[in-house]
Amino acid sequence: MSTIESSALPGISESDACFRLLVSCVDDYAIFLLDTEGLVRSWNPGAERMQGYRADEILGEHLSRLYPPEAGVAARAMRELDVARLEGRHCGEDWRVRKDGSRFLADIVLKPLHDPQGVLRGYAEIIRDIGPRKRLEEHFHQVVQEAHNAMIMVNAAGAITLFNRLAESLFGYESHELHGMQMERLVPERFRSQHGQLRHTYLRQPEARLMGVGRDLFGLHKDGSEFPIEIGLNPIETEDGPMVLAGIVDITSRKQVQRQLEMALLEKTTLLNEVHHRVKNNLQVIISLLNMQTHYVEEESTRHVLQDSQARVRSMSLIHQLLYERRDFSKVDLGEYLQRINQLLLSSYGLLTRQLQVEQDAPEGLVYLELQRATPCGLLINELLTNALKHAYPAGSGTIDIRLSLEDDKHALLVVGDHGIGMPALTQPGQSKSLGLQLVPMLAEQMGAQLSMHDNQPGVRFEARFPVFGAGKLI
Repeated sequence: MSTIESSALPGISESDACFRLLVSCVDDYAIFLLDTEGLVRSWNPGAERMQGYRADEILGEHLSRLYPPEAGVAARAMRELDVARLEGRHCGEDWRVRKDGSRFLADIVLKPLHDPQGVLRGYAEIIRDIGPRKRLEEHFHQVVQEAHNAMIMVNAAGAITLFNRLAESLFGYESHELHGMQMERLVPERFRSQHGQLRHTYLRQPEARLMGVGRDLFGLHKDGSEFPIEIGLNPIETEDGPMVLAGIVDITSRKQVQRQLEMALLEKTTLLNEVHHRVKNNLQVIISLLNMQTHYVEEESTRHVLQDSQARVRSMSLIHQLLYERRDFSKVDLGEYLQRINQLLLSSYGLLTRQLQVEQDAPEGLVYLELQRATPCGLLINELLTNALKHAYPAGSGTIDIRLSLEDDKHALLVVGDHGIGMPALTQPGQSKSLGLQLVPMLAEQMGAQLSMHDNQPGVRFEARFPVFGAGKLI
C-alpha cells in the first residue's frame, strides 16, 4: 500500500495531518522522503503511478534504484544529495527508470530536511514526468521549423525564445545571435519606441490576427537594410508565461508587383482619358462639319436631317465628355447625362423649343450604366426627346416630362412623356416611317431595356425598364 508515512525520518516532526493528506492525494507528482544515506522512507500514490513500484517494494531501497542502470550510479545519486545539502536544493531534468525498465524524462527537485536544531535528517524529492510535455514541445518546434514562413516566438519582455531557419535567413542572423535577442532589434529604429507598448497592449487582449492592418510594416536586416513584411500574430500560453508567435512574410516581391500594377493602371487610365478626350473632340469636329453643311443646303427637309444627325452625334459625344470629366471609365451617371443632354437639345433646336418646358426628375448619383450600354441609352434618350420636342406640340407650347427612378436594387425606369397630339393610332416604335422611331426599339434592345409605349391621354409616354450598373443583363 502506498503511503507518505510508512517510515518517518528520525528527528523530523510529523507533518500536519492536512499536509499529509494532500501529499497522499497527489498522483501527478512523485513525492517521497529519503534518509541521509539516500534510502527511500516514504512513497506517495503519485510515485507509485509514475515509477511503478508499490511502497512495500521500494521502501528501504536506495535512491539510485530509480536511476538508469549504469556504472557509478550510486555515487552519482549521493553527489546530487550533497549538492542539495550544500546549496539548499538540487533541481534539473534527468532520466529516471520505471519498474518495468522503461525510461522517462523527469523534472526533479531535491530539498534537504533539517530538525529544529538544524541537523540534517534526510531529503524530500519531487519528480514530475515531463516526457509528454517535451514531446509536445518537440512537435511544436518541428512544426515551427518546417513552416513555410519565418516564425519567431517572443516572451512578454520582448526576448526571442524560438525561431526557425527561415527567420535566420530572412533577418541575416546566426542561431546563437537570435536566441534571447530583443525583438525590437529586428524593427527599424523609427518604430522601436512604440513597438514595446504595442506588444503589451496585444498581450492584454491576445488574439490571432494580422499585425498593423492597413499600415506598412518593415523588418530590419542585420546589414541595416529594410524590407516590407506582413506579420500574423498568435498568442501562446506556456509554463514560462504568455508568448507571442509571429509568422513573418517578406512581401518585397508582392510590393514590386503591386507597384507595377499601379503604374500599369495609371498608364491605362491616362490612355483611356486621352482616348475619350480625342473621341469627344473628333465627334465635335463632325458636329461642326454638319452644322456648316446646313448653311449650304436650301431644302428645309435636308437641313432637318442634318440637324437630327448633329443631335445624335452630340448625344454620343456627351458620353465621352462625362467619362473624361469624371475619370471613371467603368460607368456613366444617367441622371447627370439627362440633365446635360436636355440642355444641349433645347439650345440646338433654338426657336422650335422656345415655348416648351421640360420638367425633369432625374437625380444625379441614382442610376449608372456601363459604357457599352451608355451609348445606345444616350441615343435612345436623344430620339425620344427630339421626337417630343419636334412633334408633340405643333402650336409651340407645352410640357415634356422626364423621370428616372429605381424600381429595385437591380432595375431602373426611364419615362419620357408629353401631353401633346400623340401618335396616329398609337403607332408602335419601329412601325413608323420616322428614322428616329425606327431606331428606338433597336437601341432599347442594345441597352437591355424593355420598351413600352402608352397613351398619355392626350399625348404619348415611353417607358424603358433596364438593369442598372452591375446588375447584369435583363432577362
